[in-house]
Amino acid sequence: MTPQQNEAACLLETGALYTRREGLQREGRDLVFAGFKQGAFSLYFGDAPIYHFDLEGRWQRAYARDRHYLKRLDGAIHEIERMREPGGLVMRRRTLDAADSRRLDEEIRAVAHELIADLDRDGGRRLDPPDGKARPISDDELRDFLGRIASWDARAWESHEGSGRRVYRELPFLPPDCPNAVVVQASLGDRDGRSFAGAPVRDHEVRDPEAFEKHVRDVARLYGRRLLQTRTAFLADADVLRLPGADVLAYLDVVGRELRPESEAGVDADPREPWIDSVHAFLDDFERPVVDAETLRRAYDRRLTRIALGVESGAPELRRLYGKGWADADLKSFAAHAKAAGMELSVLTLVGAGGKDRRAEHVERTRGLIESLLLTRGDLVFLLDEREIAGPDDDGMRFDPLDDEEWKEQLALLRQGLSSLRERGVKVVPYSLVKQFA
Repeated sequence: MTPQQNEAACLLETGALYTRREGLQREGRDLVFAGFKQGAFSLYFGDAPIYHFDLEGRWQRAYARDRHYLKRLDGAIHEIERMREPGGLVMRRRTLDAADSRRLDEEIRAVAHELIADLDRDGGRRLDPPDGKARPISDDELRDFLGRIASWDARAWESHEGSGRRVYRELPFLPPDCPNAVVVQASLGDRDGRSFAGAPVRDHEVRDPEAFEKHVRDVARLYGRRLLQTRTAFLADADVLRLPGADVLAYLDVVGRELRPESEAGVDADPREPWIDSVHAFLDDFERPVVDAETLRRAYDRRLTRIALGVESGAPELRRLYGKGWADADLKSFAAHAKAAGMELSVLTLVGAGGKDRRAEHVERTRGLIESLLLTRGDLVFLLDEREIAGPDDDGMRFDPLDDEEWKEQLALLRQGLSSLRERGVKVVPYSLVKQFA
């Protein structure tokens, strides 16, 4: 971007992801950029506001008034604000109430109506992308898609959000390695009343393969052409790899067979090939029963390519505070079988587990356990904030929590202690759930 260009102008000239794009220069106003990319459509008004939509015309993300907004499939809208504090830049996230949510929906809908009106009265100069860089968007195509956005009135959103709540009773914890994955739930909630990292415990239910197939079809209908945005699915919930191996393989067969987008011009929709080419799963209890080595190999053949391992702490005594009784050997055995099957791993561990009194033990035992796993290039270690996951009723006095400075010190110690993993090509990444678009 040159110093004279705003974001819209830069994207019109060099936005390679947008294979079809167009500019609209209106008198006295910033350039408007409109662009289609894989499974999505975007509008940029100069540097801001910015809106991103799926191909059904539903807005997903927006940036306006120095805030980011995320609209989930269940209708909840999250506002994310970046704030500079003495310790650096922090992000604050809140969920909008119903009234504010509807106002934002209508504001975005009005943007589409305004642009349609400009096109109808020829109120602006069309700017095509540079020759050979991308295909321009015709007036009819642009008007048609803006009309699709404008059709999402309060009644349409209410109907869609009701469908979302029926398809997903509640959304699961989503590991950081698959933020854009399509979520499908073979099981729901927390088995044996134990959650990861002290999160609120949810009612548990397991779907048999037949019920799961119906659920996946419902998910595909709910997503519609939004499925074109991803080739990754997340198979929930945290106990799915503790279910019978035959059922796990049946779930993966259903994902490969049923989770497909509606046909769209220019998209390879060969019915002989599954649309989803990577399935992720999460496991945070490694005691038997867990799927065996042979099932993992057969699951990999069905595109289960990455498993996230929830390891609250390397110290068994601290794990028991979270209701986990697995031994180090259980985790090592499972991780070795998964690696032998060809899978990549993500390890999710906590900054703050054990509080003030056990902080040195937590750091040293966690470092030792994670280093002992057979992690290789492509594997990841995520350092999560225990305070972001634990629920408000999480036995708040089980240990004395770290203050902000102690938390930052522990984060630095864990990163330093795990630095040897870099020699194996393993990335160690601090991660805040505030960043998560799920």
